[in-house]
Amino acid sequence: MIPYSRQLSISWIISIWMAAVVFAEHEGPAASPGPIRFTEQLIDDDYSYAYGLAVADLDGDGDLDLTSPDIRRESVSDMHWFENDGHGQFAKHVIGDNEPGWFERHAVGDIDQDGTPDVVVVDNQDGRILWFANPGSKSRQRWHRRLVTTDLPRAYDVALADLDGDGDLDVAASGYHTAVFRWYENPGDGGWDKAWTSRQIDAKMPSARTIRIGDFNHDGRPDLLGSASRPPQDGTHRGPLVWYENSGETANPSWQRHEIESRPVHPIHGSPVDLDQDGDLDVLMAFGLTTMFATDLQKHDVAWYEQVGDPANPSSWVRHTIGKLPAAFEAVAADLDDDGDMDVAATAWQKGHGKVVWFENHGNPRDKWTQHLLRDHWDSANQLVVADLNGDGRLDIVAAADDGYQSDAITNEVRWWRNDGQATR
Repeated sequence: MIPYSRQLSISWIISIWMAAVVFAEHEGPAASPGPIRFTEQLIDDDYSYAYGLAVADLDGDGDLDLTSPDIRRESVSDMHWFENDGHGQFAKHVIGDNEPGWFERHAVGDIDQDGTPDVVVVDNQDGRILWFANPGSKSRQRWHRRLVTTDLPRAYDVALADLDGDGDLDVAASGYHTAVFRWYENPGDGGWDKAWTSRQIDAKMPSARTIRIGDFNHDGRPDLLGSASRPPQDGTHRGPLVWYENSGETANPSWQRHEIESRPVHPIHGSPVDLDQDGDLDVLMAFGLTTMFATDLQKHDVAWYEQVGDPANPSSWVRHTIGKLPAAFEAVAADLDDDGDMDVAATAWQKGHGKVVWFENHGNPRDKWTQHLLRDHWDSANQLVVADLNGDGRLDIVAAADDGYQSDAITNEVRWWRNDGQATR
């Protein structure tokens, strides 16, 4: 569950422009004034609580489909997938429904090694992680539900990788009320009808959030990126951003913790990415979500950490601000304008600040970036993914917006922004 004046003439111009964007949100003029154009389209607005997205070719037809859960008011969850017709039109199908608890963030990967992508999802309310086995050619039918664990209270995020080097995908996960990162060993065929073996990574990460995979030290083994938004007995929402070094021991690797920064303001979601394209992994992060301190909103931003030396040395990481973004929630790197460098798409969550933007990289990510607005006044915008949904070779943006704790600005929908390429000047 997600926790909790300008001059008149300028304001008038902005109001008129925003009205035009809303009027044209499906097939009208593009929603971005930047060097590339995006056309906004609705995927689904039949949600009670929209949070959680992933993208993969689930039916093996060569285009990218979407997965997204829904939580009904009686705390019962459904997991859906949206079948892509190849042109960005989607048909909704059920993976599993009427599950107790809160399905939220999830990951897609071939757990059972049958050549089809499965779905692993956290149950944020009841402390479970479940996975649904893809039935392949019968993917439009109900998927087989299996268990990873029932013992991760407030399970929050999940990632997949072969963590122990035995050839199959294991599960790494965070629990934000329990302050833990854990990984779960894939037992292989014959062990999928019972809980997987749980192994501790870290038990000192209060409000643990992001868990992501990346080889930070170039040793060929998957390491982990983790963030936490609050240290013990501290309401400042300043928690550590760390990576965990995989020791590589067979069956049960140990995880050495290395700090990237000890007390940034509210590190929420991010990922390892080679943002400066120098051959090593940097870290992209969104800092924000919400806060009890109004002054902290002005500190929220999207930033990246450049790896400039030994990644195990905190002084080897240099922080660069990409742009201010009050209530920043998710940031994803991708070459959106097809100019050879990595841009960043991002969302902002808190009521009154909800939006979807992208930051243009002008070639040197250490210099100034340009922020472009895709949608404003979209309260509780949360998870965002980037993928080519219509097969035109350009990367599109997909995002969800939830109910903001049932505020008076309830959104609950998933939309995508079709990348139409360079604008005509």
